[in-house]
Amino acid sequence: MGLEKPARGGSNPPDPKLFSQKKFDQKTHQKGELMEILSEIKNRKSKFLYKDTPIEKEKIELLIEAARWAPSCFNNQPWNYVLIDKDASSREAVEASLSLGNGWAKGAPLLVAVGGRTKDGCESQGIEYLLYDIGLSVMSMVIQAEHLGLGSRQMAGWNSEKLKSAVGFPHDFKPIVLVAFGYPAKPENLKEKITDRLKEKLVRARTRKAPEKNFFFDKYSE
Repeated sequence: MGLEKPARGGSNPPDPKLFSQKKFDQKTHQKGELMEILSEIKNRKSKFLYKDTPIEKEKIELLIEAARWAPSCFNNQPWNYVLIDKDASSREAVEASLSLGNGWAKGAPLLVAVGGRTKDGCESQGIEYLLYDIGLSVMSMVIQAEHLGLGSRQMAGWNSEKLKSAVGFPHDFKPIVLVAFGYPAKPENLKEKITDRLKEKLVRARTRKAPEKNFFFDKYSE
């Protein structure tokens, strides 16, 4: 990813008819007549119930490779990952940094803290592309996890200073996200104290806004 505007050209220009459409064809969209997107994207769902099964070393290495090969501004690769399994010396301190609502993450076999320095990424027009680059890298890791049969959930609920101290991030690092990974457990394995409302949330289908709510051709419109 660079900051310059890419040059025009190429052998396959966009179909002008596509940009003249007023609305998406919802009937076609709902019928599934469009080419399918990757199943790992379509079927991914954030999990917060995990089996105790450790993640194999080979699979962890593949997660790292997926994150490494993500695009970044001028190929700066500003991300820094700390992987914390159940046996890691920092595990207890990382768990102590979690907000009350993220207590479920203590059951995940693998927690991954991701952060970096603002100066290691690009900055333009007041936008810190460190955040964008790290998001791309984490998404690559999450999609690879789905491909390997692993579940994941990305979190924002943690104490920044406690997390930095737990994983050894320098003072000028920004922790950006904490991600849980593991083999998904079934909702019926939940303890009785878990409410029916929470169980329903775990099994309900994913939903997305209709395409025309967020995607526009030529110009944005309300």
